Amino acid sequence: MSETPDTPEGRPPSGAPLAGSHILVGERDEATAERLSRTLRTAGAASVHVVGSPAAFLRAGADPPPPVRLWDAAVWHAGLTEDHDELAQVLGRWRGQRPGVPVVVTDDAPSTRLAVAALRGRAADLVERPDADALVAALARALAERADQLGVEGTGQKSLRMLVVGAHPDDVEIGVGGTIHRRAHNGWDVTILTMSRGGGGGDPAQRRKEAHGAAEAMGARLLMEDLPDGSIADDRATVQAIERAVAEVGPDVVLVHSESDTHQDHRAVHRATLVACRKVTRLACYQSPSATVAYQPNRFVELSETDVEAKLAAIAAHHSQASRRWYLDEDLLRSTARYWGRFSQTLYAEPLELVHDSTPLGYFNADYA
Repeated sequence: MSETPDTPEGRPPSGAPLAGSHILVGERDEATAERLSRTLRTAGAASVHVVGSPAAFLRAGADPPPPVRLWDAAVWHAGLTEDHDELAQVLGRWRGQRPGVPVVVTDDAPSTRLAVAALRGRAADLVERPDADALVAALARALAERADQLGVEGTGQKSLRMLVVGAHPDDVEIGVGGTIHRRAHNGWDVTILTMSRGGGGGDPAQRRKEAHGAAEAMGARLLMEDLPDGSIADDRATVQAIERAVAEVGPDVVLVHSESDTHQDHRAVHRATLVACRKVTRLACYQSPSATVAYQPNRFVELSETDVEAKLAAIAAHHSQASRRWYLDEDLLRSTARYWGRFSQTLYAEPLELVHDSTPLGYFNADYA
């Protein structure tokens, strides 16, 4: 059930340690759940949603019930899992769905083995179940650390901004469609900049329409230039087009094609982006079907099943291309994501090749791109 604080218009008490936060709780005992909800509301939580099983916890984590848009933190009672291995697995799956959103584990009598399992699952803290003050303090610390990592004040999540640059319609969907969906679903402001309208591969008007549908499927907005498909140059005009997008978006992160690519348009867009984004904090390159073996990823973005499905839906939106391009085969796309998942110890992932990162150590620690 979802609950809100008993204050005018649902507003949390001013200055409370958990003020304005949305918290998901895994707790089977109804009496304990009710006491815990009251404690968290008194501490300022804007909403508390209680579930009683691992499956319900993960479902709610992936798809928060209205009016919640994003969880700020979660509480998990260790007794809901049969053993410590299952606890670590649940926490790992939560991290795959909601990277960076802290989970505090509770137990009636925390043990060393439980602490190890919580550590394996990257829990934010482990506290004794009856100790309400310790739980509130642990949540407050976790929320403060999350805010520090995001460079903002308070418990709310800053809307980070990401610009993803591609030479043609469907390029960014193939390279980082899952990453785009994951970041947009986590509250990021994601913009796609496509440098041409794909006239070399079909009708530009149709491809433009398809590109808008794909962006919508991923939760991003689309900007389109009209450079010549097949003849994009890394000249001043291309650089200026990207600079206009950078000025409009103000991105914290930029993703673009790699230099290690056999397609001339991809290489030209890569080089122009390096110039246009020289002052952007973070820049990394995604993998295209035409990337060579010289592509060397060193960052991997964990994807959930929902992220992969959104990527596939976005690619399917490019109807004019999906049925006649071998590299758009659904099995190939899914198996590629499975392959890269081995590098992040998760089911699915997308690779990135870091170009530069000028953030202070630990900043943006929760999400790379």
